[in-house]
Amino acid sequence: MFKILKIVLFGIICFVSETISAQVDQYIETENSRIIVSKKIEIEIQNFIDDNFYNYKLSQEINDKIIHSLKDENEFTPEELEKEVINTKKHELRKLFFYRNPDKKVNYVATPIPPSVQQLCVNGDFENGLAGYSFWSDAHPQPASGSAFFLSCDTPTALSATNVIAPTTNNFNSAITMIDNASAGYQVNDPTLAGFGVNIPTLNTNGGGKCIKLNNTFGSGSSDLSTVSRYFPSINQSTIDFNFSLIMDNKPDHEQDIQPYFRVRVLDQFNNVVDEICIIANPSNCLFTALNISFDRRILYTGWICARLNVQDILNQPGTIEFSVSDCQPSRHFGTVYIDNICGLTCSAPQLGALNINPTNVNCPDVANNLPFQVCGTYQVPLNSTLNTLTLDILQGGNVVGTINTPTQLTASTFCFTVFPSLFGANPSGNFEFQINATFLVNCSSGTFNYDISTNSSGIGADVTFIDCCVPTLTLTTPADNHNNLAPFAITQRERSDWIKASNLVSFGDNTLANGVVYHAENFVELNPGFEALLGAQFAAYPEGCSGNYTYRSENGTNPQNQNNDNVINLEKNAVGFLIVPNPSSNSIEILMKNAKFKNITITTVDGKIVLERNIQSNNKCNLDVANYANGIYIVNITTEDEQLFTEKLIKN
Repeated sequence: MFKILKIVLFGIICFVSETISAQVDQYIETENSRIIVSKKIEIEIQNFIDDNFYNYKLSQEINDKIIHSLKDENEFTPEELEKEVINTKKHELRKLFFYRNPDKKVNYVATPIPPSVQQLCVNGDFENGLAGYSFWSDAHPQPASGSAFFLSCDTPTALSATNVIAPTTNNFNSAITMIDNASAGYQVNDPTLAGFGVNIPTLNTNGGGKCIKLNNTFGSGSSDLSTVSRYFPSINQSTIDFNFSLIMDNKPDHEQDIQPYFRVRVLDQFNNVVDEICIIANPSNCLFTALNISFDRRILYTGWICARLNVQDILNQPGTIEFSVSDCQPSRHFGTVYIDNICGLTCSAPQLGALNINPTNVNCPDVANNLPFQVCGTYQVPLNSTLNTLTLDILQGGNVVGTINTPTQLTASTFCFTVFPSLFGANPSGNFEFQINATFLVNCSSGTFNYDISTNSSGIGADVTFIDCCVPTLTLTTPADNHNNLAPFAITQRERSDWIKASNLVSFGDNTLANGVVYHAENFVELNPGFEALLGAQFAAYPEGCSGNYTYRSENGTNPQNQNNDNVINLEKNAVGFLIVPNPSSNSIEILMKNAKFKNITITTVDGKIVLERNIQSNNKCNLDVANYANGIYIVNITTEDEQLFTEKLIKN
């Protein structure tokens, strides 16, 4: 009987396995079909740009910014200035295309993986196409975008209707391309390095015949930030390992904060960073081999590296993995990366090391008795390195409110910090998060390189909360409690279960509503003599108990919202019309369309009689013989490709 049950059970397992496999195949087929459609849309976009390039001009404001900024950058030539104007105009026309065709963008976003197979690592090597992945590239025309967009490893990026990209195949000039050793154009080694006699494979030896390459090696023109992302409905492994090969243009006299960078991070369902790796072009980093090209240029490259991200904190929860690589801030120097084996790989020794905080959820620590609790985790040192420092930061709203400089327990792979409630400040309230910072000393041939890793605990909810345990009352007096909205949140966000009495001074900060100072208490907030919110200060007080909600309320009761500029198109329509040359005419005329193409010509007498009606293949000029027309005045009507009608008079003599 046991044998029979075993055979039946085996049959069920095989059936389920085959069913899931079929679902995976169907999902990949559907996704590949979507990608084919998106590639066709790319052709539509290019045609739209070509057809409308001379119908629009950049708005004067944007044009002036480009010219002004580029003239300040003495590295740029007049030819590069013209190229930048052209690139910016193409970018704006792309935005215009999606504005007119909003339904097209759905073909650029990967469809969710079916629940029945959502915990499977589908297509981690890109061997069956691009199912499950989304791609985009933020083109920051330089210096039209200025420098404000560039925050190095903190530069934001998100998929939108205007930055979506359909990957090409073996096109090394593309923002995003699939490397495929079975398709035309495949190159065994990276062509940029090969041009200098260095052979680095475009495919990882542990993978199959395909991988993804982000960014090209142009550099000049726009500071491109290219991204590949994938959403997992359920993270079913504690780590995500992957391979990458990095190549970066590195100008010696650029500061580190404007050099190209490579960033990979995992986000939880609330877009909090679970784990992150960011590598900035730096010849001191032993990951890189330097290739000196000239006195003012060098190329840094890594070869293929195996790295690890810790996702233990969101195990069995939704998450997103995101890879990005950027050119330098001034845009002249490129950053590019090859990526493979995003899942289904195990690094025996992650070259970049690893750092992780165990899930922590402490509610209302004993502040009165200052009783401590433990925050622990694991770490792995990078290749050829030793641990130098390990610290713990306590954050609220992104601001550090307390730091512990030394762990109380430390082994070769684990750590623990003893945390006292007093570190959260006097009368703490709200939510707090932990961040671990590690510094490793990496032994390089050129010396020792300091390598830093930071990680946050990103389990659901706060690491420590004081929301339901705030004290009843608070008295604020001047000058001890004077502040503005640039102070830490522990000072600008105050709540009590009974009352707050304030006679302090709230001064001007950054005049940002979302950063306003907020006091709220269950029964009342009393503003006593001596309290003053100076002109320009952002301050609100209202009755509300210990909710942990510090949303700033403006006068009309609404909350400030960030403006979405995706649909702001910096273009102006050129004047459209046509010329009749010569006019008057006795024999033949040439009709010249200005900034458009026409498809139909009709000529009538002044009393409406049609003497010519002709459809013409889209063009911007044509010749007509009018020698047999009676002398007089005629009306020439032109219908353009976009069905606009324009009229001019023709004099026949």
